[in-house]
Amino acid sequence: MANQDWIKSCAHAAGGTRNYKLWVPPSRDVRESAPLLMLLHGCTHNAEAMAEISGMNEVAEANQFLVVYPEQRRRSNLMKCWNWFNPKHQSRDGGEPSILAAIVEQVCASHNIDSDRIYVAGVSAGGAMAVIMAACYPDIFSGLAVCACAEFKSATSMSSGFKVMKLGGPDPALQGQAAFEAMKPGLARKNRQRMPVIVFHGTADIRVNPVNAEQIIAQWSKTNSCLASQDRGNSVELSEKISDSQVPGGRAYQKYVYTDQNGDLLMERWMIEGMGHAWPGSPRAHQYGDPKAPRASEEIWRFFKESRSKSHDASATTQIASVE
Repeated sequence: MANQDWIKSCAHAAGGTRNYKLWVPPSRDVRESAPLLMLLHGCTHNAEAMAEISGMNEVAEANQFLVVYPEQRRRSNLMKCWNWFNPKHQSRDGGEPSILAAIVEQVCASHNIDSDRIYVAGVSAGGAMAVIMAACYPDIFSGLAVCACAEFKSATSMSSGFKVMKLGGPDPALQGQAAFEAMKPGLARKNRQRMPVIVFHGTADIRVNPVNAEQIIAQWSKTNSCLASQDRGNSVELSEKISDSQVPGGRAYQKYVYTDQNGDLLMERWMIEGMGHAWPGSPRAHQYGDPKAPRASEEIWRFFKESRSKSHDASATTQIASVE
């Protein structure tokens, strides 16, 4: 991708400074407010690599939204991983979350962004940090998309992070309650009663155990239950629909769709048969991108559009019970 396609900048916050690169669709009408997606790379990567692996810029051009790619510094993590496992980087207004929030604020200040259509996504360590951002900043983000990562605050050290990657994290119900508690400062700024979540994971991922995908859904089910019950209402079970499909000439996959009592889309989980630790549906073969898998970038945007109608609905009154 040509360098002139990128807008390069940096953001400063309480937690420090990070560079980022912003991609704006060349055909965008600046008179209209546009959605924004923050996409967080995995370990060893940068903005260009994440754009190449995901093909997200092409999806953004077709759907007229902006994509911002923050970049981790090597001096902050030797492998350029986001420090999702460190308690210093798991809370609002501190550490890396404060910097990432500042990046969004800076983009919004310089471009015409629809504040009700700002989303966060990530892969691997970037996915785990995206989970933290959705919990810590519900006043900013209206949806979450992750691939091959772990639930909210699943680790509190590097060693426990490796354990989570191998075996899975703590009780998702407890982590779901913790995520809701983390949301409260943001909810005081902007009421929100649901956080749509879409998760992708390969069944052959030997770096991050696929059980983590189930735990993310269970964690956010509990968090969404807490969000929905802030006012009043009756408890209901989420409906789960499972379908099997296959990419023509590619990988088979199972798609789990979770809807609320009104039939509105709330969460999805995609389990891709035989895929390792990779971004699904990469435009080209890559060490960390699988072109034989479903196109995650396109499905992420489709999911955000389908789930948007209820993602910021202050009038909702029905509690959503957890999926255990």
